[in-house]
Amino acid sequence: MSELNGNEKYKYLSYELPTNEKQVKMIHAGDIMLYGSDCIVIFYKDFKTSYSYTRLGKITEPSGLEKAVTKGKVKVQFSLVKKKIALNKTKLTLEKGSSFRLKLLNVKAKKVKWSIQNKKIATVKNGKVNAKKKGTTKVVAKYGKKKYKCSLKVTEKKKSVATQSPDATRASEPEEPFRTEEPKETPKVTETPVQTEEPKETPEVTEGPVQTEQPQEESRAMMKMKIDGVEVSVEWEDNESVKELKKMAENGEITISMSMYGGFEQVGPLGASLTRRDVQVTTEPGDIVLYSGSQIVVFYGSNSWAYTRLGKIRGMTDGELKNLLGNGNVTMKIY
Repeated sequence: MSELNGNEKYKYLSYELPTNEKQVKMIHAGDIMLYGSDCIVIFYKDFKTSYSYTRLGKITEPSGLEKAVTKGKVKVQFSLVKKKIALNKTKLTLEKGSSFRLKLLNVKAKKVKWSIQNKKIATVKNGKVNAKKKGTTKVVAKYGKKKYKCSLKVTEKKKSVATQSPDATRASEPEEPFRTEEPKETPKVTETPVQTEEPKETPEVTEGPVQTEQPQEESRAMMKMKIDGVEVSVEWEDNESVKELKKMAENGEITISMSMYGGFEQVGPLGASLTRRDVQVTTEPGDIVLYSGSQIVVFYGSNSWAYTRLGKIRGMTDGELKNLLGNGNVTMKIY
């Protein structure tokens, strides 16, 4: 992992990971984060930030971490902790005639051999225990050379208490005679003749030339950008990402809190995800790109990575861009 800013170590992966980015505001020593979708970062100092990260984990005892990692590049190894192998039950009580499936956790089920010490009390097949007779015994799961045991107790089946059904009670009660209603006399309906409307005369229509709306000229107004109150001229790309960004700006001014990163860029969370068409590029001062679908990056230096191009600041020299972007965090407004 490489050193950056005197407070972190980072490493870009050759593949992407799922993200759940949030603006963390405060970094603590020992925090392990994912920047974008392919950069793992380990922090060894506490500091405030406006960056968005996906939390991966935390070093629980960070004392001594700074001393261990401050000298140049470091090698960090991530390894899986072996999961404990155990039965899902170590004590089991079953009624005679009932069953239960035991499992040996964190192993392949096909490699487990099952047995029971007293087959008269119960049987077991592929972990399924069937209770046969009252008594106690042990169920054994063998994995490799190790055995895992479950104490089994079989009890007699509980007798159900018979209750008299409501239907039986009703059978002893005398039934009421069935009554039929006298048919009611249907009132006579006097029909009245149906009145029909006289057809109305259709007014004559004088034909004239059909007027059609002239097509309105599509608005060509593009987005504008300000960086720390300074309006900059931007030549925007013609792609889906820019169209989606423009729709966002039409609903209200977009304000992005940007942070310096790597000594060559300002980066900030957009607060939404845009369509990505990432390609490997080498950026130049003034380039505006989309990183990881949800972060805007403006360059005052150069970097090679996979981005989606959004536009380029025109009419400013490299020196002017560095003065604007390279002296601390800035606020970008798109409208």
